[in-house]
Amino acid sequence: MKTRVAIVGGGITGLAAAAWLEHDHRIDDLLVIESSSRAGGKIRSEIDAGYTVEWGPQGFLDNAPDTLELTRIQGLGDALVQADEGAADRFILRGGRLRRVAASPLAFMLSDILPLGGRLRLIAEPFARTRPDHDETVFDFARRRIGRRAAEVLVDAMVTGVFAGDSRELSLAATFPRMAAMEAEHGSLTRAMIAKMRAARREGARSGGPSGPGGTLTSFSGGMARLPDSLAEGLGDRLLLGRGVQKLQVDGESFILTTDAGDIEAQSVLLTLPAERAARLLENTAPAAVKPLSEIPTAPIAVVMLAYDANAFGRPVHGFGFLVPRGEEPGLLGTLYCHDIFPGQAPTGSLFLRAMVGGARAPAAVALDDDELIALVRAALERILGADPEPDRVWTMRWEKGISQYTVGHLDRVAAAEEAAGNAGIELAGSPYRGVSVNDCIKQARVAATRVVQRLRR
Repeated sequence: MKTRVAIVGGGITGLAAAAWLEHDHRIDDLLVIESSSRAGGKIRSEIDAGYTVEWGPQGFLDNAPDTLELTRIQGLGDALVQADEGAADRFILRGGRLRRVAASPLAFMLSDILPLGGRLRLIAEPFARTRPDHDETVFDFARRRIGRRAAEVLVDAMVTGVFAGDSRELSLAATFPRMAAMEAEHGSLTRAMIAKMRAARREGARSGGPSGPGGTLTSFSGGMARLPDSLAEGLGDRLLLGRGVQKLQVDGESFILTTDAGDIEAQSVLLTLPAERAARLLENTAPAAVKPLSEIPTAPIAVVMLAYDANAFGRPVHGFGFLVPRGEEPGLLGTLYCHDIFPGQAPTGSLFLRAMVGGARAPAAVALDDDELIALVRAALERILGADPEPDRVWTMRWEKGISQYTVGHLDRVAAAEEAAGNAGIELAGSPYRGVSVNDCIKQARVAATRVVQRLRR
């Protein structure tokens, strides 16, 4: 088989890259090659007895123009579903109790989410010492700017929710580049937030929603898989499923990809694979990329979803859900209240909980069998919610290679890998590199598609 562009990896990045090549650059002579029997990667939705079971991302923030444009291109604008306003309340577990995350500075100062000393320390944020010259961890940044207690509770919980990672290991510049930019531009997070709020008032823009700053968590009727399913359908026979690529080599001015079902010749190659799989394919064509790619770790994660009667716990279970910072150790990373976030994803009169286990904090937990994993989650929910009712239904899913971890030095490793691969005429994109969210992957896909076209023109 011959093609102009070969995209290796049929997750959201690879599918989106194909869509951008066709939409932005009118290139339809392409193939997307996926080793598994289905496209979409970690985005997977199932409807079971009225429950929308999401094995991967629960949604995306609607403040990303590339994602919204891709949705419009696929004709899915009418299928978008925003998180319910009633799910605005979020909680953090501290001292064995769920404590509401305050929505305003005054409410925060009056709350009990941190001890009084920890709350007062935030007032001194504008006077924190300046940033160091080296790559700083998220925890060290937070401790320097807002104090140890806030770093241990608020920031650690945030890192858990996004990366299932360890804030003491992850690079601030790689994981939260906007936060690093806020300090660099304004010298203080407080001054940066004031400037942002003033700009939002001038522009009449909103500053946040039920799921985070500047955006509202959004999904599709029928689940997140609507988007990759639509992209896959549009590719037709240009999507090759069950075709693992074993070898990538250069033959003159072309690339030869050796697959399970024969060779494919391509003028350009884009790899949207996990870092370690990309490293294996680049051993011959770009050996200098192998070491930096091999040093990008992943954190395993298990998802357990449980359905209950609405009154099963004998207390209200409302809001967005809760996160668990290091030190609480109930066995969970956090739990989402899916019945409140997207009410249409669960039958009326039911509770639908999505519990996350494992991550960088407890990777061994992902290896537990189903009974052990469910028992761990139920015991944790009993400690937190005060009861252990029998669930009506339970679903479990494990991702042994779950979420890429951007540890200190990550951006240097990515730059080295991109340079080595680029020198060989190969592009890299996806969650191992510059953002793990659906929005990040779609944005990277568009940038990579443009680079592919530039190479083809040269």
